[in-house]
Amino acid sequence: MKKTLLAAALLAGFATAGVAQAETSVTLYGIVDTGYGYQHYKYDGGGADFTSDTSGLRSGTVNGNRFGLKGSEDLGDGLRAIFQLEQGFDLGTGNGTSDRQFHRQAFVGLSSDSWGTFTMGRQYSAGVEVGNLVVNGWNMGDVDKVFGGYGYGNRIDNSFKYVTPDLSGFKLYALYGSEGDDTIERIDDHGYAGSAERTSRVSLGLTYVNGPISLGASYDRRGETGVEDAITNWTVNGAYDFEVVKLSLAYGQDRHGKLGWAGSSNSLAGLASSALNASGDFKSNNYHVGLSAPIGGGTLYAGWNYSTSNLDDGDKWGDGADNISTYQVNYFYPLSKRTGVYVYGSYADNIGYIKDLTGTEAGIGLNHKF
Repeated sequence: MKKTLLAAALLAGFATAGVAQAETSVTLYGIVDTGYGYQHYKYDGGGADFTSDTSGLRSGTVNGNRFGLKGSEDLGDGLRAIFQLEQGFDLGTGNGTSDRQFHRQAFVGLSSDSWGTFTMGRQYSAGVEVGNLVVNGWNMGDVDKVFGGYGYGNRIDNSFKYVTPDLSGFKLYALYGSEGDDTIERIDDHGYAGSAERTSRVSLGLTYVNGPISLGASYDRRGETGVEDAITNWTVNGAYDFEVVKLSLAYGQDRHGKLGWAGSSNSLAGLASSALNASGDFKSNNYHVGLSAPIGGGTLYAGWNYSTSNLDDGDKWGDGADNISTYQVNYFYPLSKRTGVYVYGSYADNIGYIKDLTGTEAGIGLNHKF
């Protein structure tokens, strides 16, 4: 009788442990993406003539290489504790892409089916969430080469973020971050660099997704100590899936600088500013058109990005500035649900608003998610 009772108690204990395990989950995930790529840059303005050619292994074309942990614990009544820790790396060298341990994302919070999700840590701005609605290109053809606020550099330190639950297709995003005493390079209207202390970041977004239609709007603002004008960005976008083709459109404006901008990252050394956060009356207007279609079991994409600015004014860069245009065609073919191969080609004109700085690229690669 005692052995029977003991066996029953052990079975009950195992059952309880099984329930507890089912209520808590931790997932290891990641993306590995690499291939061969060729890039050519040329600048023949201002009496100078420079060219640059590179080729070889390219890491993180379609998706940045990463691994991470994310977890959830059921607290009852539809409430869950959640966390996510994510690190990026260079697949070609094995090095981390930052000296931070989890520079891509690091947050913890609470999520409720009824009340939404509240998280704290280093996390994406609302502008990134809204930007994810548009069909996008890669590398030189990425929308963040012309748009501020969309760039995946828009991860906000020391931030509090709230996302509403799905309300008949609508979601609202609100974020506030205090970015500490890190410094950024600012470029004034005459091209002189200086430093300023980062202070606060506000980011708001609204999305609507219902069947084939997706719509979004975002507003991002960063104020800095000792700087009169805050850097701001607002963007509206939309996408519609016609089944035979998906169309996406976006328009936005930047004022006093460009937030999280990657538009000069591939420029020839010394020719483009590293951030172009202008402390005066810098303005830009940004446009995106993207088309994607299912062809041959994969997806074909063609996109155009364009940005105008007032840097060609006489009191700024004058004749040394011009409007940015980027073009890309790419094709992604899935070999399975987690693995795919891709090919792409791009052309960019007036990179970083620098007149006559052009770039071309082409590549092929493999993308695997786990």
